[in-house]
Amino acid sequence: MKKFRSRSARMNMMHFRVLVSRYLRQIFTNAGQLLPLLLEAPVMLFILAIACRSDAFTAKDVSQANITVFILVMMSAMMGILNSYREICKERDVLSREVFGGLDVSAYALSKFCVLALVGIVQCSVLLFGTALYSPFNFSAPVPDFLLCLAALILTNLSVTAIGLFLSALLKKSESAILPVLLIIIMQVVFSDGVLVLDGAAGYIKYITPSAWGIAVFGNVCGLNGWLPAEIFHRAMFGYSPLISLAALALLTILFVFLTVFVLKRRYRGKE
Repeated sequence: MKKFRSRSARMNMMHFRVLVSRYLRQIFTNAGQLLPLLLEAPVMLFILAIACRSDAFTAKDVSQANITVFILVMMSAMMGILNSYREICKERDVLSREVFGGLDVSAYALSKFCVLALVGIVQCSVLLFGTALYSPFNFSAPVPDFLLCLAALILTNLSVTAIGLFLSALLKKSESAILPVLLIIIMQVVFSDGVLVLDGAAGYIKYITPSAWGIAVFGNVCGLNGWLPAEIFHRAMFGYSPLISLAALALLTILFVFLTVFVLKRRYRGKE
């Protein structure tokens, strides 16, 4: 098969469009792939309804409200990693052939991310709307605050999706991803600043943990720090502007998308 070493931006964009169309078609024509994506958000909503009080925010029960926010953001993060961690390594053989035939790996990685981002946006929207119906957040400014929280959920999902794609680009087989995926999930839980309050060096890890920034947006918008005296309940990150937290999530997303492209370019440097 002939190798195409020089490509135009127009050709790369064509690759991107074709790949996005192909991945969307694969999802919608494969019941085994589509069904889990459709069921993830409703199942997680059911779990949240069982685990959390419906009046946590209206009653200003800071403990229950904090747990609700923690579970909500963690669900968004888990959907991101579960949707993405196998996406590249499961296609390793096919990708090698297509890159040899002229496929641009940047277009490949970006098409994967964009399709998964679309899936994540839909899932996070269902998750937040469903939670708001079950447990009203009692926002002071309903529309802007709801949109900020939706952006936080979506960007948390996208940043962890990007981490999953980066992991998938590093691995050769999806079976090898079990331990790294478990570590990523544990990191989102332990360093989220939602359940555990960590001091010292461990406390700095939360600043590179997507779930911590997502929870910070909810904490700020809902004003959780003001419900009880600071000596009883206080989270430093809840005092940050939501825009700072959203910017941090966006930067983490861009960083790991870039790293995914970088890893693939290095791996297939001799074939492009």
